[in-house]
Amino acid sequence: MVSYSSFLQPLQDFLFVTECLHCGVRLNNDERRVCSACWDSLSKVNEHDYTYKILVERFREGKAIDDFVTLFYFEKRKLLQTLAHSLKYDEGTAFGFELGIRLGKKLVGKNIDRIIPVPLNKRKERERGYNQSEWIAKGIASIINVPVLPNAVCRTRYTITQTHLNAEERKKNIANAFEVTGVDAIRGKNILLVDDIVTTGSTIQEIAHVLKQAAVSTITAGSAGLAKLGEDS
Repeated sequence: MVSYSSFLQPLQDFLFVTECLHCGVRLNNDERRVCSACWDSLSKVNEHDYTYKILVERFREGKAIDDFVTLFYFEKRKLLQTLAHSLKYDEGTAFGFELGIRLGKKLVGKNIDRIIPVPLNKRKERERGYNQSEWIAKGIASIINVPVLPNAVCRTRYTITQTHLNAEERKKNIANAFEVTGVDAIRGKNILLVDDIVTTGSTIQEIAHVLKQAAVSTITAGSAGLAKLGEDS
C-alpha cells in the first residue's frame, strides 16, 4: 500500500501559487501550478511518431527494456523546457508530482509491481535537495498504487552532464555507473523505471541492463518528456 504522507509537501507547494509558472496568467481554482492552456500547448507523443519509433527500436535492440511510455516532446525554447528547468533547479517538486499523475494515468492497466526512479549522483541530489525523477515516480504511485523504491539502484560514480554529449559519448559516460542495492525487493518483479526526460535513452538502458542482471522480470521505461529527433537523425 502506498503511503500518502510523502505526497503532502508537493500539495502544500500548490496552496499559494496563483499564477501559471510558464505564462504568468492567473490560475483558476481547479488549475495547479500551470494553466490549462499551457498544458494543452505541449506536444503529445504518439506511438506512430518517428522519434518514438526510433527509441522503441533502440530499446528492442538493447534487449533490456520491454515497453516505453512517455508524455510530451521536449523541444528547445518551448514550454516543457521551461517547466523541466523549474523541476530540476527551482525546487519544482509540485510540478514533478503533477507530471507523475499525468504519466500514471497512461500506465493504468500495465503490469507493474515496483517503481524505480533514475537515481541522481548524491552530490547533485544534495545540491538540489531532491531527485526530480523521484517526484515524478511519487505522482505515478498515487495513481497506480505501486511502491516507489528510490534506493533500489544507486550511482557508483560521478558522471559529467549528458547535455552536450552525442549518443556514443553519452553511452560511454554512463557505462558501469549504476548498481542494484535492493535485489530482494525487485527479483522477479515487473519494474517501471522512471526518468524525467529521455534523449538518446542511454541512461535508462544502462540501468535497465543492471536491473535485468538482478533478475527482474520485465522493465517498462517511463518518462515525462522525450527529446524530439529530426527525420534525418
